[in-house]
Amino acid sequence: MKKLLKSTRVLNNGIAMPIIGLGTYRMENEQQAVDSIKYALEIGYRHIDTAEYYQNHKHIAKAIKESAVPRNEIFITSKIWNDYHDYDQTLEHFNQILEELETDYLDLCLVHWPTPKALSCYKALEYLYKEGKVRAIGVSNFTVEDLKDFLPKVNIKPTMNQVELNPSVPRLDVVNFCNESDIAVTSWQTIMKGQVADFELIQHLAKKYSITPAQVSLKWALQRGIIIIPKSVTPSRIYENQDLEKFELTDQEISQINLMTQDLNLNYQPVNPFKK
Repeated sequence: MKKLLKSTRVLNNGIAMPIIGLGTYRMENEQQAVDSIKYALEIGYRHIDTAEYYQNHKHIAKAIKESAVPRNEIFITSKIWNDYHDYDQTLEHFNQILEELETDYLDLCLVHWPTPKALSCYKALEYLYKEGKVRAIGVSNFTVEDLKDFLPKVNIKPTMNQVELNPSVPRLDVVNFCNESDIAVTSWQTIMKGQVADFELIQHLAKKYSITPAQVSLKWALQRGIIIIPKSVTPSRIYENQDLEKFELTDQEISQINLMTQDLNLNYQPVNPFKK
């Protein structure tokens, strides 16, 4: 197993979370999903990121059962979808997630988006955390403004904020605020569905280090202290996405990428539903 796959970040509640995970968004084909997840587990991945919205919990459960890796060695993140953010709905759908994943606990559960009822959802997650059904709780897609409105209203500080983050949208403000608040950050869409290869600076760095543009972007996030969850169903890409130990970007190169901002949000336009 590669060293980086063994590396973890200790969350603010003391739980250790692997810094590299396998994203599973749009892994909807059962056999493709099972094969991809089994391969990832075989080469050392121990972190799987999913969500209610992805509709693949059952595929993940099957892959884990067919793998040689016990459940207690795997860190599973899931998220409560926007339509179910009422308190009672969250409890119901959380239990449904456990049933689909064939497990009696989650390692991390997130409020998927900052909806008007996100606070109710989070209050339910606080209850589930106290009951021992989830080891850590957090949020996803929250801006700094969202967090500033949200944090004073909760009893348990989120351990995580998962956001779209890549060289086009480096989220410097979100990362800085979360670092100051002891909230970890996970990046999704880090390689922009391959579009990072279109940027001249990324191309230059890939050539300099004899790696791929995707590896440049993933290492840039890791070196900023951000957890990554790149998604692929191709074995060679799953391997490549964690093969990041052979090079280090310089501080100057990281700063140069940070300044590339072009606001090419692929999926997310920030809003603040909490603001009156």
